[in-house]
Amino acid sequence: MACCRFRCLGLWIALTGFTLSYHERWADEAQAWLIARDLSLWRIFSYELRYEGSSGLWHLILWVAQRIFHAPYDALGAIGFAFATAGVAFLIFFAPFPRALRWLLVFSYFMVYQYAVIARPYTLLPLLCFLAAFFFPDLRRPERMTIVLVLLANLTLHGTIIAGCLGLVYLRDAIHAWPTFDQASRRRYWICIGVMALAFLFVIAILWPTKDVAEFSTADLPIGTAKPIPVQKLYGILSGSFFDHPLPSIIFLALAGGWCFLRKRFWVFALPVTALIALYVAIHGYAHYHGTVFVAAITALWVAWPTPEEHASFSLFEIRAVQVMMGLLACLALFNIWDAAYTIRNEYRYPYSGAPDVVHYLNSVGAGKQPIFGYLYGMAAVQAYYGHNILANIPTTYFHHGLPRFGNSMDEEELDRLSPEYVILFSEAPQMMYDKMNPYLNTKGYKLVHFSDGYLLFKRISYERQAYFIYKRIAPLPK
Repeated sequence: MACCRFRCLGLWIALTGFTLSYHERWADEAQAWLIARDLSLWRIFSYELRYEGSSGLWHLILWVAQRIFHAPYDALGAIGFAFATAGVAFLIFFAPFPRALRWLLVFSYFMVYQYAVIARPYTLLPLLCFLAAFFFPDLRRPERMTIVLVLLANLTLHGTIIAGCLGLVYLRDAIHAWPTFDQASRRRYWICIGVMALAFLFVIAILWPTKDVAEFSTADLPIGTAKPIPVQKLYGILSGSFFDHPLPSIIFLALAGGWCFLRKRFWVFALPVTALIALYVAIHGYAHYHGTVFVAAITALWVAWPTPEEHASFSLFEIRAVQVMMGLLACLALFNIWDAAYTIRNEYRYPYSGAPDVVHYLNSVGAGKQPIFGYLYGMAAVQAYYGHNILANIPTTYFHHGLPRFGNSMDEEELDRLSPEYVILFSEAPQMMYDKMNPYLNTKGYKLVHFSDGYLLFKRISYERQAYFIYKRIAPLPK
């Protein structure tokens, strides 16, 4: 049996490693790397993280990797891959689900691609959530659960929500069992409660938004983008997290929630799933976050899953209920394996980001002796390949998500004054960008000399483009 588990893990490593070798890193991956590279820990936690909306554990890991181990940018994918491998291995070896179901789940879309190939803090999410599920039944040693929840709370805002929800349900169970605890156990609980409270206060302190946080401003949005409306985001999160369509996803949530209710584990399922969906409707609507709901649901089902001893004493109705839940999870895993197959094929066929091609072109023409201008958030993916700031119009290598937004719009006076040799435009809507900016730059003496395309993949679609236009000055500025 152990041999089969190792084979499953080996196959996962081979498939994910193959996919990673074809992945072009995009701006979200580069952004955390640049912040960790260029800022002190004090500056990161006391100032910059509130603009990122991230609790900072990932930035700390990248800071240590660069400052202590001198890891190059090419190591970023391997770092995320290592954490994803640990999460998958934990699922394979320790999850209570039937063996075949575990094998299916590890090859589902978020486990084999989105939170494994894309090097972002979410590569740590499955490992920490599954550790929390593993420690959840043990009410006698709250310190283990506390350590995991503190790490989870400091991973991302989504991790903070999951940690808070799991912590509340765990504490409720502990209150019910309180009369059975000795004095030492009760003392440990009070210490753990204090540690968790401090952890959440710390997260609030570093993420509390100020008036210049650009996330809450609709002014000066990039060309071709707009704030999605809540109904669209609700449709997207219900679809993207599970079955790519809201109706089967709602049915799955209802049946899974009902089964958790029968197992007296309703709140461990309902609290994190509902809270995350509410977060996306209120603030975030981006597809690459949808997997947090998927992981939260799997974590809750892990907690609710019956032990062999419980299963042996089940009634016929309870046995059938477990079989239905197994079928639902198998359908979810198989559907997401189909999604993963499409994405891996597309990752092989198409560039995820045009940034490496931009770097290759700039290096091939010896650009950099004269000023270069770059615009919009995607420039972070280009900057990460250099050890210094290559852009004359942005004061930082990373893209600071605060007001005023440097590099978010073109300053005609600045363009005329510095007369850069190259102008690089990033776009998620290339045709719209070209139609608007090409005539303008032509009048300024610039000609399009290179186009680097990219496709931000999500399941069976390209969620957004990750394209770059490179313009070269071929004529003096008009008088």
